[in-house]
This record gives sequence, C-alpha cells and structure tokens, in this order.
Amino acid sequence: MTSPAWASSERVLLHGGTIYSPVSPFATAMLIDGDRIAWLGEDSAAQAHRDSAHRTVDLRGALVTPGFVDAHVHATSTGLMLTGLDLTQATSLAHMLALLEARARELHGATIIGHGWDETRWPEGRPPTRVEIDRASWGSVAYLSRVDVHSAAVSSALVAMVPGVQGLAGFDPSGPVSQQAHHAVRDYILGGIDAPQRQAAHTVMRTHAASLGIVAMHEMAGPTISSEADLRDLLMTAAAVSGPLVTGYWGELASSGGIERARDLGAYGVAGDLFVDGAIGSRTACMCAPYADDQATNGARYLTADDVSAHVVAATQAGLQAGFHVIGDSAAASVFDGFRAAERQLGTSALRMRGHRLEHAECLSDSDITAMADLGISASMQPMFDGLWGGPGGMYEQRLGADRARVMNRFADLVGAGVLVAFGSDAPVTEVGPWQAVRAAVHHGTPEQSLSARAAFSAHTRGGWRAVGEHAAGVLAPDAPAHLAFWESSEVTVQAADSRVAAWSTDPRSGTPGLPALHADAPLPRCLRTVVAGTVIFDSGDLEP
Repeated sequence: MTSPAWASSERVLLHGGTIYSPVSPFATAMLIDGDRIAWLGEDSAAQAHRDSAHRTVDLRGALVTPGFVDAHVHATSTGLMLTGLDLTQATSLAHMLALLEARARELHGATIIGHGWDETRWPEGRPPTRVEIDRASWGSVAYLSRVDVHSAAVSSALVAMVPGVQGLAGFDPSGPVSQQAHHAVRDYILGGIDAPQRQAAHTVMRTHAASLGIVAMHEMAGPTISSEADLRDLLMTAAAVSGPLVTGYWGELASSGGIERARDLGAYGVAGDLFVDGAIGSRTACMCAPYADDQATNGARYLTADDVSAHVVAATQAGLQAGFHVIGDSAAASVFDGFRAAERQLGTSALRMRGHRLEHAECLSDSDITAMADLGISASMQPMFDGLWGGPGGMYEQRLGADRARVMNRFADLVGAGVLVAFGSDAPVTEVGPWQAVRAAVHHGTPEQSLSARAAFSAHTRGGWRAVGEHAAGVLAPDAPAHLAFWESSEVTVQAADSRVAAWSTDPRSGTPGLPALHADAPLPRCLRTVVAGTVIFDSGDLEP
C-alpha cells in the first residue's frame, strides 16, 4: 500500500474543494479529527480551525466524497486475474486460444489459471472445446473460468486429476464443465494455491481497490468458492495491513455446519454466495421457462424452499445474517417461499432485525420485491451485469428472449419499494470499477429501471455500509467515520435520472450536492487519494500531503 500522507492520530483541515455532503451541500472545507469527521463548512469559516490542525491540505478544486463500498467481491480470484491470465480482453475464440498458448509458453508446464472468457461477445459464438484447450495449453493443467464463474473450460490434464468428475452433473466430455463438475475442478485448483500466493493476491486486489476510491468490501467466501484458510488469511491481513476494510461472508448451509464455521472465521453472516442456482451466461440460473437459445434446459437448482427456510431460521436464531446467491425467477420463487415459511415460524420482526440479504436478485417479480420490503431483505446487486449484458441484443436477450430480459435488474423498482440496495462488482466477474457501476445504473438498458446519480452513488457507498449494519458510515457529516475518496473530475453537476424527476432538483439553489457528470462520453473521475478511518491508504501524488 502507498505510505500514508497522514495518520489517523492527526487533525487535518481540508479546504479549497467541493465536499459531497447532504448535511452541508455548499461545503468546500472539512476538518478530520483522528478517525472521524469533526466539521464541514465553507472556506471562509475554515480559518477558525487552522491553528488547531496538525496539517492543512489544499484540495485544488478536488471533489471529496464518501469512499465506495464494493458489496460483493472475491479477493483471491480477482488478485490472481490481475496478475495472471486475464481472458476478459479476448475478442474472439482464436484470440482466447492465442492468449492461452502464450501463457502456457511462459509457465513451461506449470498450472494455468485464467478467467473471463465470454463466448457471447465472440464472432464464433461458441466456447472452446476440450481439444482446443489441450492444444493451446500444450497439455498443461488448465482451468479457465467463464466470466460468470459458473462454468469453465478445462484441459484433459485437469480432468484426469479430479477423481469422479466425469460422473458429476454438468460434466461435458468435449466442452466446458458446469454445476457440480465445475465445483469439483474448481475445488482442486483452489486447493493448489498456497498461503503466500493467496496473500499476494489479497495484497494486489486491495491495493487496486484502494486506487479506485474503495474503502471497504464484502468478501464472498465459502466451499467451492474459496476456502476457510483463504477467508481467514484475508481477514487477518485486512486487520493488520492498511487498505480497504473487509467484511467476510461464509456461504454454507447451517445444516452442513455453516453457522459454526462462520462464527469461527469471524464472518458477518452465513450468507453470500450460498448458491440457490447458477448464472444466466452458463445457462445454470434456474428459470421458470426454458432458455430461449437452448430449449432443453431451465437451468439448475441447488437449494429448495425447505433448504432456504431451515437456513434462515437457524441463522436468525443464531443472531447471524443469512443470504443467498439467486438469479433466475424460479430460484427466486423458492427463496421467497422459504423466507415466508421462516416468517411464519419466527415472525416478521425477528427476520427484519437480522437484515438478511440476497446476492444478484436479477429476476424478481412484484411479489418478490414486496417480500423483500416486508422482511427487510437487502439486495446486493451489480450494475455492470446490465451494463455488459443487458439491453437490446445483449447476452440476457440472447439467453432469455427480449421479454424476460427487459424485466431484469429492477433497480428503480427496488429502491422505490424501500428495499435497501447495495452495489458491488462481483469481481472478477466484472472489473472493480465503482464509477462505471454508478454510470451503468444511471443508464440502465431498460430506461424505466434507471436510478438517479444520487441514488446510484448512495447504493455504492452508504448502501454497502447499511447492508452490514453500519448506519453512521457512508455519508460526510460531523462525527461520521472518515472514510473518504478525493477525485479529479472535469464536471460536477446535479443530475436527474430522467424527466420523471422534478426540474427544480437540478437547480444549484436547491442545495443538492453535485456529482461528476456520468453521460456516456464523459471521462470518469480519477482517484487522487483514498482515506480509511482517517489514514491515507492510496495517494496518487497529485495533492500536497
């Protein structure tokens, strides 16, 4: 991490910038006292604090906002991709195979781990075959996860290393593996990553996140996703080394010992990527009707309504947050049948007190959204899913057809119903990029589901804190934690989502704080400095200490 420009024991006066604060919308200055915000106001009033400050920083017009929270990440996988074989750049099947062959030549027979291929964006329109992977990898053990991480292209050498994989659901003798077969090969690959490799990946990932203004993140760990050792190492590193704060989740059923393991690991919830189904790109999200481009399948269901109910009851009684990965509409129906059954057993208030959550929640019905509002269930969502795969002609439309694709990722409906929405990346599924995510939510592929810039920004800042029960953070106000990001932005303005929002709300005289311009051709803000609890964790070097 970058050496801190100041430490959390100091009083630091910032002036000469734009402070994004709903409690002080015209603020240009701020006083930080240790790990808290002590005062906000205009430069003319800041003079009164100069003598008591240990350090004064001229912002030179920079914008200061709450730092971002990425509410869904996989740190080790993201760190490995940042330093290894990144297949998100592959523009065709031929390009992917060329990247794989180049990596195989570099590693001279060592295991190859790659991520990010997406055949829906290639002219060939198909994934690689096992023969093609074997040829390009020169016979090496190769694991190449699809962009959604719910299937993978694998080499024959890897298949030979995993006993019994040929008999598992989702095994394809000539192409990518999915479902249980994918879980088995992924377990094998992750088991070969040692502690130094994990720690290096964690450091790379947290450093990268800090450089993008991220002050906290929610790690989604669990069986088949990572490991107990992986989550333990990450939480220990985050506690000892400055960088984004980490809240851990352990995604394992209570009936399998998940509650005991979550407590032992120090996880906030027995939740996260506890899979009810898979993903749309891999055709494993569980749908009520068959896939439009493969009538032979409705996807895969991994948990029933009874599984969900039992888990929610056990977690609630244990005082832990419960939650699930759910994408398809049929999977969502099972989840809410389970939650309603748990409500009948424990009562509404017991569930609301725990603040349970769902990951992704892409295909919700009106009754699903009502249930989330009734039971206080938050939605951890990824705007870049729609940004990459939504809209006319996108992957969602290819897989599901236009009618179903249009009613996905219902950001506006959820926020309008009073459901807490927290945004994240699901890195490495999409790249860590919070401003890109905010822009994607503002420019939803289905316009009526677009959010205002303020609502989208709040979901990626304060929403993430509230999803883990922290209500003071995520806003710049006196006595709030000093979790901040400083930005270079060419244009700061008050933005409405569309004509449904009253025109007066964009008038500077309304006292509404502004955000960077987010239209399609606007350059995104550049992070100048990131601060966690009053300590600098990233510094671009473009501001005075």
